[in-house]
Amino acid sequence: MSENGKIHADRFYDLLRLLESKVAGMRCLKDCHGRMGWPKRGVYFFFDGDEYRSDGSQQLRVVRVGTHAVGTGSKSTLWGRLRSHKGTGAGTGNHRGSIFRLHVGNALLNKHGAWTLPEWGRGSSASRQIKQSEQGLEREVSTSIGALPFLWVEVDDEPGASSHRAYIERNAIILLAGPDGCSPIDKPGLDWLGHYSDRVKIRESGLWNLDHIGHPDNLLSYDPDFLDVLERHVDAM
Repeated sequence: MSENGKIHADRFYDLLRLLESKVAGMRCLKDCHGRMGWPKRGVYFFFDGDEYRSDGSQQLRVVRVGTHAVGTGSKSTLWGRLRSHKGTGAGTGNHRGSIFRLHVGNALLNKHGAWTLPEWGRGSSASRQIKQSEQGLEREVSTSIGALPFLWVEVDDEPGASSHRAYIERNAIILLAGPDGCSPIDKPGLDWLGHYSDRVKIRESGLWNLDHIGHPDNLLSYDPDFLDVLERHVDAM
């Protein structure tokens, strides 16, 4: 990790600590519903209650950064995206509508080997019979994701690739994963579920993300000015 990378990561986590105070603490999806005053648009940061930063601070480590409405004309909302990750009130869900659910489910499949689900993650839709066979794993995914603490920051600009939401998401992921995608600012613990993913980007970055993850042959760089943008939105909360 470069010295600048550490400085920027520390500032990033300081901003998340400030954000936590602004929203009266982290929430877990299992306790959330749509009538909790969510902003229309924003960026979210998932942590893991068993994952900590490598600096000994006992601050929880970010394991996923996400947003929505980055396509021009998109009507998606922050709660709509979070709800797709959470799943249904019955405890199941649809991993074909949430890439986060798909990745977590894949890791659970590899870890436990308790399910034979050859159609998991295939296609954007499935038959009723296939969906029924996947309900047990969907429940486990809902339990796993539902227990992860998260924060959110309102960023209500117009949808599009140049939105502040896309800018914050992209640069935060690159900062956390490292330019090569395999030298994360804070390494995942030995028991982190992501180690069971079949996606090398997830295993090596320590994040449940694929987009904006670099490679040794394709180094990515972040713009440290994104921290100023994030700070302005945090201050406005």
